[in-house]
Amino acid sequence: MSLELRIDSEKCVGCGMCAADCNTRALEMDGSSRTPRFVEDGETRCFKCQHCLAICPSGALSIMGLDPADSEERGRGAAPADLLNLIKCRRSCRSYRRGNVDKDKLEALKNMLAWSPTGVNDHRLFFSFIDDAEVMDDFRKEFLGRLLRLIESEAPGSEKFARYKNRLLAGEDVIFRGAPHLVLACTPADAPCAAVDPVIALSYFELYAQSLGLGTLWCGLFVWSLLAMPEFLERLGVPEGHVPGYAMMFGNTGLNYPRATQPPPVDTYSVR
Repeated sequence: MSLELRIDSEKCVGCGMCAADCNTRALEMDGSSRTPRFVEDGETRCFKCQHCLAICPSGALSIMGLDPADSEERGRGAAPADLLNLIKCRRSCRSYRRGNVDKDKLEALKNMLAWSPTGVNDHRLFFSFIDDAEVMDDFRKEFLGRLLRLIESEAPGSEKFARYKNRLLAGEDVIFRGAPHLVLACTPADAPCAAVDPVIALSYFELYAQSLGLGTLWCGLFVWSLLAMPEFLERLGVPEGHVPGYAMMFGNTGLNYPRATQPPPVDTYSVR
């Protein structure tokens, strides 16, 4: 398949930044025209990261049929102190208000995920959302009930969840913590960085969600339970060949933390 590398010769200034920044060395500068072109096997080297499109100072380069004029221009970005404050004040939320998150916020969160980094630019991540609070309540009831039955069956593998039996019997939501929404990040089993890509994506998701005033909660227990009850994968729309990576609960919350915590410093080592 052609990658449709196109150069607007009237805009190209011949700076060579696209070729210099090409991670796979798929591009080179034409000696006579001083415009970029693919090297002999460049199209097979290219892994579609679009760095060339992003770095071109004059918007002269198009690839894969993408018009640089349709790309959002880089703004000044958040002040470093503001971003650090968001990181410091991020909290895990286990108390949520009932009801749905605003539709505009939901769409913004979903759309943002396209920009999360992945290993080897493998963007085959899949995200399953429960974005309706009533659907979430039905799913919660069914999932927790099935988990309790699994524990009571004492089937192989159920022992890891046995400590939650009494809490489940008491009607406690030990997994979802009353959250009105969840997102499950999945990746193809053969992805180059299958173990970490979902976690990276949800890290971006969490910070953006908290910047929107939403509560979030990392939930490994849901993923471990899901692996023990794979019949729910179809309900969540997980494509064949994909595996659950990690999950996050989210929603509106009445909690407000006016200050950051004071964790002990981490251990670091500077190699000399």
